[in-house]
Amino acid sequence: MASDKEFQHESIQDRDTIIKYLTTFAEGFQKGEIEFRAGTDEIVIKPEGLIQMEVKVKSTGRKSKLTIKFSWKEAPTGGKTKLHISSADQK
Repeated sequence: MASDKEFQHESIQDRDTIIKYLTTFAEGFQKGEIEFRAGTDEIVIKPEGLIQMEVKVKSTGRKSKLTIKFSWKEAPTGGKTKLHISSADQK
């Protein structure tokens, strides 16, 4: 079972840097592993299976906000075997 960890980082970046971060996110989803590190804080997540995505956009006056949220459950490790069902005709 994975231990509880939390990572949070906030900073101001230029658009090119944001593009690099988004590209890295996409590569991490493709590889099935994304690592976050800032100073001594570090966390590795492994997106898998069905992933819920939530997008929120807010624009008021001169300020805009985009929030993208992904969530999923880790697959259980060991203990469970695959269920097999067959009818008498399939034996």
